[in-house]
Amino acid sequence: MKSSPLLMYLSVMFVAVLVISNVIANHMIQLGPFSVDAGTLTFPVTYILSDVISEVYGYKWSRRIAWTALGLNAAFALLIILIVRLPQPEWYDGIYFANALSNSWRIVIASLLAFCIGDLVDDRIFRYFREKNRVKYEGKENMRGFAFRALISSLAGHIIDSNIFVFIAFAPVVFLADTGIPWYALPGMILVNILLKWGYEWAVIPITYRVTKWVGTKEDNFADK
Repeated sequence: MKSSPLLMYLSVMFVAVLVISNVIANHMIQLGPFSVDAGTLTFPVTYILSDVISEVYGYKWSRRIAWTALGLNAAFALLIILIVRLPQPEWYDGIYFANALSNSWRIVIASLLAFCIGDLVDDRIFRYFREKNRVKYEGKENMRGFAFRALISSLAGHIIDSNIFVFIAFAPVVFLADTGIPWYALPGMILVNILLKWGYEWAVIPITYRVTKWVGTKEDNFADK
């Protein structure tokens, strides 16, 4: 199984962004009349990295990295559950830590399921269009249709991901009197999640294209596709 330093860096970035997104998703932000979790601001980066990895290194590596990220996030959630239940010194007040991260297990579970299905759909659609539009030129693959397949595959992934994540992460607390989350806020939260994530990718697609092309030139001889 061939690897490279550049692939390692991209993999670390992918895992780090996913973990960060799950942590900051505990915080809600207001965008006009809509409420969204703060993880919406960083989570699209995982799909961008997934597209870069899929385009340059192929479907197999994209799935390997995704499963690794899912496993590490599951470990993160289990550690949070464990440490908030361990005995604490009398002089230490862990209420702030517990309030900030004690719900991370629910966020991470929602993220694991949503990302597992959403990223799989994204990868499958991206792979389908990549294989369909692959053109050989002097022994090298070009990037014809990259923007199209990246945006279409990400849209499908975001629709599935956002629906699963919001319902698992926030629907259970809608019925708790002290949460202040009304049930009618969920559809708007889902819609804004999808629009923000996809809009983010639209805005940076020129950068994504250039980064992917640069990585491709550096990894031209990468054979494990």
